[in-house]
Amino acid sequence: MRGPIKAKRTHGHRSPLQANPVQTHLSKRLLGRARFFRSGRYRVRVAEPAKKLKFSTILLAAVAGLVGFGVFLFIGALIASFAAEPLHVSPMEGGRGVFAMLIGMLVGVIGFVGAVWLVLRRRGVRGVRVVVGGIAAFILIIVSAASAVGIWYSMQPHVLNRNGPEPLLRLEVRAPENVAPDIFAEVTAELTTDRNGADVVLEKAAETDRLTRHGYVPLYYRTSHRLLAVKFPAGGARLYNLRLPANPMPKKYHAWSEWQKPDFVDEPGSTGPKRAGTGPDIEVRYHVETADD
Repeated sequence: MRGPIKAKRTHGHRSPLQANPVQTHLSKRLLGRARFFRSGRYRVRVAEPAKKLKFSTILLAAVAGLVGFGVFLFIGALIASFAAEPLHVSPMEGGRGVFAMLIGMLVGVIGFVGAVWLVLRRRGVRGVRVVVGGIAAFILIIVSAASAVGIWYSMQPHVLNRNGPEPLLRLEVRAPENVAPDIFAEVTAELTTDRNGADVVLEKAAETDRLTRHGYVPLYYRTSHRLLAVKFPAGGARLYNLRLPANPMPKKYHAWSEWQKPDFVDEPGSTGPKRAGTGPDIEVRYHVETADD
């Protein structure tokens, strides 16, 4: 019979798990973490091609293009200003400044194109739509800039006659019989527009016609909103919307207008102007006078 089997001794050999305790510990930790994640496939977000070119995408591309143009313009002009001297660009008459600005604008165009292309690609725009989107973004910037300039220009006061003295508005103010000549002699007038205001120079009434007075006031700006106020010394006024265009320089407005009754009446103690009645009241007529008359 064979005797008991004795365990065979191994000298100088260890099992793989006993080879390095540090590696064993790291392996167990990695295996534990691996069990935390489920096996299978994970979704990766990919920008799908856009079927339509949305206005929000064009707007975002336009804003990004402006930012890219500004940043690249600054960087390009800065680099060109330092490179102007080594390139022997003449400093006479601002030559280096013009050179720096020209290079900056060229680099800015590259920044604009790159920023627009990047935004459109990120929004899923592909193929020919990238070109269409870039052109649309550029047109949107041009239209917005033109609109802003137009609004600014319309808000500025425009002189009526740039190449000569300002025209005058000649006036006649006629009172009805129920107005006392002494009160009418103290009447004043003022012309108000959305650009400025000016007092009307009223002459004294003639002895033969004490209920009619003549006057004039300069016209400085182009505007179709002209309000004439005839004021009484004890309070109250008569308000007239003058029927003149923004530019009353043409010859047809050099003739006397028809007599015009007040459009509004502001009585003393009232809460505000109200529509004038149909009864007798102070009337005005007017015409434009230029240096050529």
